Amino acid sequence: MPVILSEELIKKEILEKEDIFTIDKSRAKSQDIRPLKIAIVNLMPNKEETEIDLLKLISNHALQIEVDFIRTDSYINKHSNYERLNKLYKSYEDIKNEKYDGMIITGAPIENLDYSDIKYWDELKMIFDYARENVFSTIFICWASLAALNYFYHIDSFSYKEKIFGVYPFFKESESRLLDGFDDVFNIPQSRYKGIDPKDIELVDDLKILGESDEVGLSLAASCDYRFIFSLGHFEYNKYTLDREYKRDLKNGLDAKKPVNYYFKDSDKINMSWKSAASLFFSNWINYAVYQNTPYRLDSIKEKSVSKFGGSSLSDAGQFRRVKEIINKKDDRNVIVVSAPGKRNPYDIKVTDLLIKASESNEKINNIDKEILRLSKVKNEEIEIKNKILEKIRERFYEIVDDLDLNKNIKKEIDDCIISVSESLNKDFNLSRGEYLNAKILALYLDYDFIDSKDLIYFDEDNKVNFERTTEAIRKNIRAGMKVVVPGFYGNKDGHIKTFERGGSDYTGSILASALDSSVYENWTDVSGIMTADPNIDKTAKKIEKLKYKDLEKIINSGASVYQKDAIAPVMDKNITIKILNTNKPDDSGTTIKD
Repeated sequence: MPVILSEELIKKEILEKEDIFTIDKSRAKSQDIRPLKIAIVNLMPNKEETEIDLLKLISNHALQIEVDFIRTDSYINKHSNYERLNKLYKSYEDIKNEKYDGMIITGAPIENLDYSDIKYWDELKMIFDYARENVFSTIFICWASLAALNYFYHIDSFSYKEKIFGVYPFFKESESRLLDGFDDVFNIPQSRYKGIDPKDIELVDDLKILGESDEVGLSLAASCDYRFIFSLGHFEYNKYTLDREYKRDLKNGLDAKKPVNYYFKDSDKINMSWKSAASLFFSNWINYAVYQNTPYRLDSIKEKSVSKFGGSSLSDAGQFRRVKEIINKKDDRNVIVVSAPGKRNPYDIKVTDLLIKASESNEKINNIDKEILRLSKVKNEEIEIKNKILEKIRERFYEIVDDLDLNKNIKKEIDDCIISVSESLNKDFNLSRGEYLNAKILALYLDYDFIDSKDLIYFDEDNKVNFERTTEAIRKNIRAGMKVVVPGFYGNKDGHIKTFERGGSDYTGSILASALDSSVYENWTDVSGIMTADPNIDKTAKKIEKLKYKDLEKIINSGASVYQKDAIAPVMDKNITIKILNTNKPDDSGTTIKD
């Protein structure tokens, strides 16, 4: 809870440095306080015992907390009372349009199964995605931690030689507020066959280790913003849980070993050595990770996103200014994908179309060179055509640079690029330079980092995107908190530029959104969403507010050029929301695509 304190007593900077949460008297008198909303996804077979254990821990707090218990519909454990669950628990369908301050997803005794073999795995993935988008902070317990680390960060677990069973000491590896009041060594009950190597956590910039040991490995970790917290052990276990599990295994004829560090030496008397740490952990979570940070209005919980701006959105300096305003309106618009400049008016020519013509001219020039004596006149004519086209491209980019009053050094890069196009016979390289230069200019204008798509997206020998290598490169080059501009439309094949089909910037944005596990993929263009018909032909055409992926595919297959078809799969596989938005009318709701 916050301390009510005069601003004159201790400087605000010192209080913030020491992580002391204060408010002044005027705010204390006027502030709105509401109950915290916590959801508990209870996957444990002994549901009623788990309910009591978790409620004891989260109720040990001064704040009012409203709790919903969540069940899976795709699988009900045979030991569960279905009528009770159906009456008292909610399903994913019941909560999918709600938001929560916090969520707890428990473990389940299924860690030796492949994720794809788990009956409710598809439903749980939807809950994981829901938590990322609609919950401010989520604790994953035991197996749920293994599953979530794999799903969100692609971190694999390893199997122990034998079951880790008992109460184990762990070193406090962080001064995180989640560990406030903890001793340097603290105990957590464990009951699992698999673990996580702390070295794998260290490779992810977004994760930090909170507790580990040489014997067991990782026990506690969290994302840097505390949106995800991973507890591989069972802080919530009561005094007798391990005792009951041990005696149950003996009764079932299993070769069960006594839980280590659980009973007093040479005795069957239980030594409960984790109660204070458990109470502190959940109290700290509610206080520091949830209460002090969650917005008063739950519907304002922020999402991570990738934003793509089409050629019409970046056709001239005025559009660049609108794009900058749009980007600056949301703090999480850190990853920007751009197309080459589009038409400024109905009679204008897209830069990519100009680059196509320039590349076609290069091909003609190469053929002409073979018969230089006979076709010298034709060659000179084509050179003149090409130079005029390249000059148009140069003037187009110069105009943007001059109107934005950018550093003139960028013009040398434009000139060098024009020279490269003039000399290159690689059509894909030539076509990609519109996106390349537009991304360079926007990065300079926004003061973002520029990352070339050739260093992120890789094609295999069949000219298909190598998603494994591409995902690895994206996550290596675009780390949490970075602000970057990425050119769309192309990638890397054997060290050379290779382009997608026209509209490939849509595909680039989808690939980045998928690799970065974004919640939303914004596709900005010059229309306010997908229409029921072409508004230029049918004046009664209306905007479609919401679509499912399959409906979008039907529209594309009917011949409408509303979205690049290949761009659907990367976001559809992870059920990432697509939003079709209008750069010139940024407040329009657009069209939302999601299953």
